[in-house]
Amino acid sequence: MKSRRTLLTILLVVFLLWSPTYASALDVGDPAPDFTAASTQGEITLSNFQGKRNVVLALYFAVFTSV
Repeated sequence: MKSRRTLLTILLVVFLLWSPTYASALDVGDPAPDFTAASTQGEITLSNFQGKRNVVLALYFAVFTSV
């Protein structure tokens, strides 16, 4: 079961990286689209940081799973 989830995760990542829709959505140097997300400090909006701070967006696939 664990190896099946690992395989599905790998296939999802490969699909997202090679999908023309996602691959061509932004180019290097393009500004990030504005978004609002839940955080440990409440909801945050990317545009609230514009001109005030540098932002690093890190994505962790399957962070709260047993994979």
